[in-house]
Amino acid sequence: MTLSDRELRAEIADGYLKFSPEIDLDTQLQDSSIDLRLGDTLRVPEKVEGHVFYPSERIPQDKQGREEKINPNGYILGPHEFVLGVTMERVSLPLHLTARLEGKSSLARLGLMIHFTSAHIGAGFEGIIVLEMINHGPNRIALVPGMPIGQLVFDKMSMLPKKAYSGKYAGQMTA
Repeated sequence: MTLSDRELRAEIADGYLKFSPEIDLDTQLQDSSIDLRLGDTLRVPEKVEGHVFYPSERIPQDKQGREEKINPNGYILGPHEFVLGVTMERVSLPLHLTARLEGKSSLARLGLMIHFTSAHIGAGFEGIIVLEMINHGPNRIALVPGMPIGQLVFDKMSMLPKKAYSGKYAGQMTA
C-alpha cells in the first residue's frame, strides 16, 4: 500500500521516517511521494583500458572514476554521458516501510534518467541514495546542487521483515 501525504507527515512527525538534512514539507512533500534534491558531488566514470569488470566483485576505488564537486552553476551532462550522483538527503527508513526511487517527469522530458535498476530501497535502509544518471536527450543538461532530482514513493510492509537491509550499500555516504 502506497503512503499518502498525510501518512508520510505522520511517519516523519512520529520519528519513524527520517531525513538529514530535514526536508521542507511545504515544498518537498507531494500527494504520495517526497522529492529529493541533488547533492553536491558526482562520480564521473572513466574508461579503464584493459580492465574487465565482474559484477560479482566490488569495484576497486581507483577504478570507480573521479569524484567531482559540482560547482554552483552546475555540472553540464552531455548527450549519452553517464555519471553517478547522490541525494542531498540522507534517508533512514523504519522496518515497516520500503521505498522506490522515481524520476521527475520534468527531467525525463529533457532525456535525464536517474536510475536504471536500483529503484528499490529496503526496509531499515539508512544512507544517501546513489543516482545512476544518463542523458538520453540530444541536448546538454545542467545538474545543479539542490535541484529536485527524484522522488521517493513509500510502501507499508504487510509484516515486519526478519532483518533490516544489510546489503553492501548499507550506510553509503558517496557514489
